[in-house]
Amino acid sequence: MAARIPVTDAMVAREFRLQRVPGSAVDAITNPLIRRCLALGAEARAAREEVAQPAFHRDAKSRAANDND
Repeated sequence: MAARIPVTDAMVAREFRLQRVPGSAVDAITNPLIRRCLALGAEARAAREEVAQPAFHRDAKSRAANDND
């Protein structure tokens, strides 16, 4: 089994915004039950995004120069 991804407060806040949870973000993050649900969602999202990383990264300068090599 893979190591668990550490969930930060920023990841929980991002998950709160992406899930469009009603109410205050501070109340949701400080409520242990809601925070745990958001943390699980953030952990799952981080795992999906880690797998979906592109093989290479092209910066804006390379894209502007149409450098495809």
